[in-house]
Amino acid sequence: MSDVMDLVVLEGKVFDVIGVNDAKIAQAAEKFMPLTIKDMDDKAGYAAVHEGRMVVKGMRVMVEKHAKKVREKAIKFQKDVIAEKNRVVGLIQPIEDHLADEENRVEEEKARIKAEAEAKEAARVQARVNRLFAMGCRFDGTSYIYASFNAPHALVKVASDEQFETFCGAIQAVIDEEEKQRLEEQALILKVQQEQEAERQRQARITAEQEIERQRLAKEAKAIQDEKDRLAREAKAAQDAKIAEEQAKVRAAEMEKAKADAAEKAIAATEERLKREAEERAAKEEAARVKVAKKEARRPDKERLLGWINNFSVPQMEMKTEEGNAAWMDILTIMEKAVANMKERAEAL
Repeated sequence: MSDVMDLVVLEGKVFDVIGVNDAKIAQAAEKFMPLTIKDMDDKAGYAAVHEGRMVVKGMRVMVEKHAKKVREKAIKFQKDVIAEKNRVVGLIQPIEDHLADEENRVEEEKARIKAEAEAKEAARVQARVNRLFAMGCRFDGTSYIYASFNAPHALVKVASDEQFETFCGAIQAVIDEEEKQRLEEQALILKVQQEQEAERQRQARITAEQEIERQRLAKEAKAIQDEKDRLAREAKAAQDAKIAEEQAKVRAAEMEKAKADAAEKAIAATEERLKREAEERAAKEEAARVKVAKKEARRPDKERLLGWINNFSVPQMEMKTEEGNAAWMDILTIMEKAVANMKERAEAL
């Protein structure tokens, strides 16, 4: 265990015990870092570098071995400390747990009593708030307000029951006064409504009587008008009958004249139609005659053309190359189509 304590105390001089420290390493660096090998033939340089590396390697190996040894001791010491800690804590823990349980039991009871008191207080305050809301107060975020009364929420919480009842009594007095005024206003409104209803009924009776009189006068006026209308209809009927008789006579004369005019027009139209049909028939006959004469005049030309076309013959030709034969076949096709077209044109004469 002393080795481990030495580690804690020395702080950075762990390897002084084997002759390795920062000063020794600095000396090695100063001595060996400048060494170089010029080329493959520099045997002296190579030997110096190799010797230096062996020295430094020996220092490193010695440090690693010493560190391993010290670390193993430290690990064993750590395990011994943990085991002893667990044993001692195992003896202490039941005592601490017992004392903690006793403290917790008291603290929990205090917390329970405090929570009950807070819940009771919250319920008391909420009951006051509910009562204020039931009376018609409004809350603006900080105070409960009704008419000119204003009670901060903080005051509602801390006020004694007597003070709170006094405040509620003052609000209730205002509410009772408002209710009294409301009932008086309702009574006044009801009285005015009753008076208005009585006046409405009186006006309705007057209107009904006026309507009856209006209907009677209207009935009499209608009877007088109906009689006037009847006399006017009789006079008009007599006048219409006279006019209708005169108009019938005029229409009869007009019909007789119209019949005579229509007969004259029909005769003239028939004569005109017969003349027009005769002229059209003569024109058609002349056109047909001219067409036939022209066709007969063209017949010699037609026969001469058809004779030449029918006597047209294609010469026989033999080509010496395949391309020449192909060209000759195309020419034959063109001539056959030309002969057909010529014959069709000649036939149209």
